[in-house]
Formats: sequence, structure tokens, C-alpha cells
Amino acid sequence: MPSHASPLLRTNIAALDELNTYKRTAMSSHSHPTVSNGNTPSSDHLDNSVELVTTPSSTSASPKPSRSTGVIIDGHTLSIPALVAVARYKVTPELDCSPDAVARVQASVDTLNERLKRGESLYGINTGFGGSADSRTHNTRALQLALLQHQQMGVLEVPPSFPSCTPSLPTASLSLSDTPLSMPESWVRGAMTVRLSSLIRGHSGVRLIVLQRLQQLLARNIIPVVPLRGSISASGDLSPLSYIAGCLAGQNGIWAWIDGPEGQRVKVPSSVALKQYGIEATEFAPKEALGILNGTAFSASVGALVVHDAQKLAFLTQVTTAMAVEALLGTDASFAPFIHETARPHPGQVEVASNMLALLEGSRLASHIAEEKHVLLSEEAEGALRQDRYPLRTAAQFIGPQVEDIMSAAETIHIELNSTTDNPIIDSSTGQIHHGGNFQAMSVTNALEKTRLSLCHLGKITFQQLTELINPSMNRGLAANLAASDPSLNFHCKGIDIGSAAAQAELAYLAAPVSSHIQSAEMGNQSINSMALVSGRYTVHAVETLSMMHAWMIYALCQAFDLRAVQAEFKHKLAEQIEESIERFFSTWINGQDQVALAKKIALRLMRRLDETSARDLHSRLTDAYTFAGYELIEYFTSLPSGGGADPLRTIMSWRDYSAEQTAVLHRRVTQRYLDDPRGCHASPMLGRSKAIYQYVRRTLNVPMHGKENALEFNGEGGKMNHSIGGFVSVIYASIRNGDLYQVSDELARNIAEASPSPQSRL
Repeated sequence: MPSHASPLLRTNIAALDELNTYKRTAMSSHSHPTVSNGNTPSSDHLDNSVELVTTPSSTSASPKPSRSTGVIIDGHTLSIPALVAVARYKVTPELDCSPDAVARVQASVDTLNERLKRGESLYGINTGFGGSADSRTHNTRALQLALLQHQQMGVLEVPPSFPSCTPSLPTASLSLSDTPLSMPESWVRGAMTVRLSSLIRGHSGVRLIVLQRLQQLLARNIIPVVPLRGSISASGDLSPLSYIAGCLAGQNGIWAWIDGPEGQRVKVPSSVALKQYGIEATEFAPKEALGILNGTAFSASVGALVVHDAQKLAFLTQVTTAMAVEALLGTDASFAPFIHETARPHPGQVEVASNMLALLEGSRLASHIAEEKHVLLSEEAEGALRQDRYPLRTAAQFIGPQVEDIMSAAETIHIELNSTTDNPIIDSSTGQIHHGGNFQAMSVTNALEKTRLSLCHLGKITFQQLTELINPSMNRGLAANLAASDPSLNFHCKGIDIGSAAAQAELAYLAAPVSSHIQSAEMGNQSINSMALVSGRYTVHAVETLSMMHAWMIYALCQAFDLRAVQAEFKHKLAEQIEESIERFFSTWINGQDQVALAKKIALRLMRRLDETSARDLHSRLTDAYTFAGYELIEYFTSLPSGGGADPLRTIMSWRDYSAEQTAVLHRRVTQRYLDDPRGCHASPMLGRSKAIYQYVRRTLNVPMHGKENALEFNGEGGKMNHSIGGFVSVIYASIRNGDLYQVSDELARNIAEASPSPQSRL
């Protein structure tokens, strides 16, 4: 990558390369870790008294945990891409067991034990917890278990074998919500990884064997079932982390997901999971349960996952904005280097403007600053928009600050992934045990709050661009609702317009801070707290909602591109048809040279009027447009010395009716050709770099141009609605959420970085 590519773009590309490296390594290593007897888990080996509970969303084949992936947990170098690789792609991290790391961990354990031998009072080791820290005990083993006991209070689905479970009667009501009560496995995998990163730093007094067993859970894909709610992220994420500790201890009341005999995920008590894979249950030494519980691991995990996706969405918003410039026949002049690099050089603004220029390079739909001409008032068409509207023209100024905030959030999360966040913490170099508050996750909260607000702003500009695209009074000649047939029977994107308004309203609601709602908790001891995990949960909702808006936007943009391609071919053939009709009807009065000049004027006036009446059906538009264009003929004849008599005037009306009929046939023939080949990517030659997204949607996702059933008025086999609009949008949404579409946008980012000119050459 050239060194002159923007710093923000370089950071994104580096993160992309890192994640891809981990994923490639994982894919090349499919060997699943085996159980102690060398066999893959099977239902025959499971305790017969345990009822297996499968998760429907996880029954399909998924990546197997892999070895030697390059994700090294050393407490200092855990990156967001590495965390994503472990959490979402089931890459297995390796624990740094170098002599220095082992010595560092052991030194903290030795320091703690020495202080205990002296009989010192140490918080959470021989005292109570939080507001109950005024109690004392010598039974350190029982104290750690008491900690787990009071924190394992989360609400989960009741296992069928639970002793107090009352079976639902046949008359029981259907559930009000299908929202699960437990966290996604990706969040938990991420939290386990973050906790390893914190504990390996050697500040926590937790033995290496405990860390190794925690790493084994990841290697064997044993993932604790953790309640979704219950953390205020003040003394860290105490309750969620207690379920990880409970799984390590093999508690029967703590359940875990493991791989079943058919590859599906099954839920079993953690004691069964450990036994199945030959992992010894952990008996916690002093501070070890506290060392696992007392940290920001879940907040940091969810934070890393959503910031990663937010970065992807921030660039995708730039791509869809460039596509909107093309679809709306806008200009790249709004992104001129002088405006951004010289006049107002905010880094995010400069980056977005540079990216927009690169994305629009080569587009035949957008106009370009290099080709911009000075236009006199007397030459400019009346009513022409002199500059693009705000959602296009100020996109760099609007998106740029969001890019900056998301990158800032990423830096904060990266620090958190490589921090010690429990209490007390041990400085073995001095023997000092510090009582502090690194578990207070407000840094994570602030990062997530501004990320969520940025997602709202990205949604807002996307929503406004989408409504401009659908609205015939703003979209420069596209049909109302992006209909490919008469709009009286085709309201294509009207539902999308409404749905996106609902989504943007929800995004705006989600943008409100969670941290302003903190409540005093735990006997007043935790009277201030961060709510970081709750903020993370709502940021996940924001990511999903913005992804949905982008799915609608991309669907509409691809339709708009096809309509522009129809217009281009129609316009080209219309010019020939107008020349033929002028000769046919007016050759008696108009010579050949004047016919050509007049045909050009008529074509310009005709296309302008067609653009202005795109909300009407074709027959009505054409009759109106030819009446409007006929003024060129009237003006021509009235300028003649004799006026031509009455015959030319009567002929104009005949010419109008004939031309409207012939043009309707032409328009329908051109449109039908496109509708008969709805995945043909006809607009590709007209597009800049955005054609990669357009072609991916049409050819890879098989999402077609819409309108054939409407053109047939829902008659016959071709008029059947075999698939809904929402069904095709859902395909695009799924490709965003599973990361497939990001592979296309990531490649665009790489191409831009490699092709980026030096700043000096642009000035």
C-alpha cells in the first residue's frame, strides 16, 4: 500500500489484512481438537440424565476451532481484528507461555500468597465484597465460591431437567417475544479472550493453570451460557463473568454449549462438558474467582465487535453515497481537494472526500470537476439545479466526523483489550497490592455512545439520500418509487421509503446515551457505574438497524442504475426516431439541415419534460411531452415569412399523436429487454468503482431488476409474485451481516488505497 494513502484508510486496510490472515489460517486448519479418548463427542458419551437442547440458529455447519492461528494472548498485543477472529470466526487463540510471561503470572501469585501468610487484610480475598467488605473470613476457598454464588443470579431459559420446572400446559399462551435470554456465543468467546489478555499480564494473582484451562474451553469450543442482562459494568461485568468462572469450576448449575454428534450445538451442564473433553474442573485459589469476575471483559468484547462493524458500515456509507451521486446524476466537484485538504482539513472530511473522488472515477453518470464548464445565465436551462443537495454535496463534511469518532472509539477499545481491569491488582516488582477501580468501564461506555451516535448520523444521511432517490420531484428524472413500468400500477420502493423512515427513527432513539440512566447499586457502594455492556447491547441493535437501511439503500440504488441504463438507451434511440418523424411529417416545409437542428432542440425539450413528469404513466407523459416539445415546431413555422399556412399547424398535432405512440412502443421495448434480463448488469459500463457492488448484488446475490410482473399487470406466468421485495432486500441484508458484502467493499477500499495519489498531486 502506498505510504501516501490516508492514515485512516491505512488503518482500516491493515486491520482487514490482519483479520483475513487469521481467517485464512483458521480455514486451512480444520482439525477439531479431540476429547481425551480420541473421539469426537457423541450423544452416547453424554450423561443419559442430561437433556440436550439444540439451538436452531446454530445447526448449520460452522467454522471449527483451529490451532496455530497467530492470535497470541500476551496482554499487550490483542487487536480488534484478532478479537473478531476468535469471537466470530472461531479462531483459537494461543496463550503466551514464554518464560517471561510465566514468571510474570507466577510472581503475582507469589506476592499475593506472601501477603496472605503475613495475615494481612486483603479485599475480596479474606474480606467481603463491595458494600459488605466490612466482613472478614479465614476460609478463602469458600469465599471465592460465595462470590460465584451471589453473582450467578441471571435469568435464563429454564432447562427441561430443572427440578422446579413446571411443564407448559397445552392452553399456555404463545411467547410475547422470541428474544433469547442468553448472550450470543460470539460475545462470550470474545469476553473469554479479553479476560485471558488481562490475566496474562500478571497483575491479578491468578495461576497459569487457570488461564490454560480457560484457553482450553475456547480450543474445545465449550462456551458458557451467559445471561443477557444483569451487569452495570461498574465493578466490571461481575455476573456475566461468574458464568465463565462457574463453567471452569464445572458447576452443574452452569450450562455450556458444545458441539453435538451431528455438528449442531447442544447445551449441557458445564460438568458434563468438562468431563466430555477431559478438562479438569478448577478449584479456585484465593482471589482467582474474583480475578475472573472483576473486569470489563464483556463490555470490551461487545465493544470490539460493534466497533469493527461500525468501521465497515462507515466505509459502506461512503460507497453508497458515491452510488447515490451517480444515480442522482450528481457531481464529484463537491469533493474537490481544495475544499477539503486546503480550506478545511479535518482528517475525516479529507478522507471521505478523497474516497468519494476515487469511487466516482470513471463514472459516466456523475459529472466531473475536470470536465466542468462555465455556464452563462443565458445558456442555463431554466429550473436546473445549480448544485447537488446537502445529502450529496456535504457528504464529506457530514460523514467525516463520524469516521473520526469511530476510529477514536476503536483506539479506546484497543487499549481496553490490553489492560488490567480487576481489583485489587498486584505490582509484584514492589510487592504492592493496589486497591483501585480499573473495572469502571466508562471509557468503553463513552466509546460506544459516540459510536452509536455516529451510526445514527450515518443512517440519517443514508435515509435522506434514499428518499431523494425515490421522490420523482428530486431524483432528476427517475420514475416515482423507482418503478420500471407505469407508476399507477407500480409503487415499487414506496414501502422501502416508509420502512427506512421507521428504521431511522429507531436509530435516532438508540442514539440516546445509556450512561445518563445509571442507578446507585449494591448498598450504595456502586453509586456510579458505567452501563457499558448495556450500551454495547444497544450499539449492536444500532449496527443491525443501519445494516438494514443499507440493504434497502443498495437494493434501490441498483434499481436506479438499471433505470438510468434504460434511459440512456431510450434517449439514444429516441433521437433517431425524432429525426425520422420530422422528415416524415415536415419535409415539405423544412429542409434537411433544419430538420437535424430542429430534431436536437425537440429532443432536449422532450427529455426535460419527461424528467419533469416521471410520476405519471407513460402515455400521459409522452402526450404532454410532445405537446411541450411541439413549441419548437410552432416557433419555427411562426418565424417563417409566410408562416407556412394552416397545414403545418394541423400537421403538428398529427405528428404529436404519431410520435407519442411510436415513442411509447420504443420505451416499452427497451424496458422489456432489460426486464427480460434482470440480472444482466446493463449499467456497468456507466459506473465508476461502485459497479463492484452493483454486479455483486445482481450476479452473486441474484437480486434482479424489479418490475416485470407490474409491466404484465400481474397476468400470466411472468406476472406472478414468486418473491417479495423484502425477500430480495433480506438477501442483501444477510450478506452485510455475515460479512460477504464487506469483502466487496473491502476490496474497493484496498483499490482506493493502492491508487491513491499523493496529496501534492491533487492540489
